[in-house]
Formats: sequence, C-alpha cells, structure tokens
Amino acid sequence: MISAIIFGFVYGFILCFTFGPAFFRLIQTSIDNGYKSGILIAAGVTAADAILMFMAVFGTSFLPKVDNMDVYLSIGGAGLLLVLGFASIFKQQPQLVYPQTKFGTVVYYFISGLLLNMLNPSNYLAVFATSTYLKEAEHFSLNEIIVFFCFSLIATMLAESLISFYANKMKKNNF
Repeated sequence: MISAIIFGFVYGFILCFTFGPAFFRLIQTSIDNGYKSGILIAAGVTAADAILMFMAVFGTSFLPKVDNMDVYLSIGGAGLLLVLGFASIFKQQPQLVYPQTKFGTVVYYFISGLLLNMLNPSNYLAVFATSTYLKEAEHFSLNEIIVFFCFSLIATMLAESLISFYANKMKKNNF
C-alpha cells in the first residue's frame, strides 16, 4: 500500500508538467488574473482527472464484449478527428467574453480547466494505460489502484496550485 501512495503521488506530480493546453492556460490565467483564478482552473483539471480515473477503474469492467470493437473505435475516432480538423480550419476565431459576476467567474474558470483536460485525448491514453499497467504488470489490487489514483489527484492539485501561485508571483516580480 505504501508503494501505491508514493508512486501515485509521484505520478500525479509528474503529470502536471506535461505541457498541454491546461498547463499553459493555468499559467496564463494566473499571470493575468491572479493565483485564485489559476486554482479554480487547477480544481477543474483535478475534477476531470478524477472523472477519467473513475472511468478507467470502474467503467471498463461494465463494457460488454463486442467483436471488432477496436475497428469501430478506430473508425469513430478517425471520423471525429476529421470533423474537428475541418471545423477548426473553416471556423472564425470567437471573441472571448469574460463573465461579470463572481459566481460566473468561478464557474468559468472551473469549467475551462475541466473541459481543457477532458477534451485532451492524451489524458485518456495516460490514465487508461496507467490503470491497465497497475492491474496487469504491477498486480495492484482494486484498493491499491484507488489509493494510487487518490494520491495522484492530491499531487495534481498541489502541484497545479503551486504552479498558479508562482506564476502569479512572477508577474509581481516582473520577470
């Protein structure tokens, strides 16, 4: 159980430094709007990770066996990527409108962190691959996998909060 705690914490901490859209959004928002806004994005990212981890641990066991499922998923994924690619080519850039109420601001930053993380396909790959690795290669029990992912979430929130805090501090020190 100790190895699940240690490796989970290290895993969560390392995942924060994969330079994806949520990472850069966290830094930019913290610099522009303060560390509290960045922490709201970090909370959204952590919530998205929790959803993905829950799906990885509990969701796959309920899927029925379907012949040629990998072919169907490949075709669906390729179709989705083509549609998104063409849409991004022909779509105009929208103008962002920031919410004016305090509650609207909280929801806006939280949801932006949640969506940035949920819509990043590499997060699915990382979480599902890790879950499979823990179960098959490391022979972790269900409890150890849950502990691993819980400590991963703690480390993620801690690391992203620190990133937010120090990004805001860089602004104040005019780096």
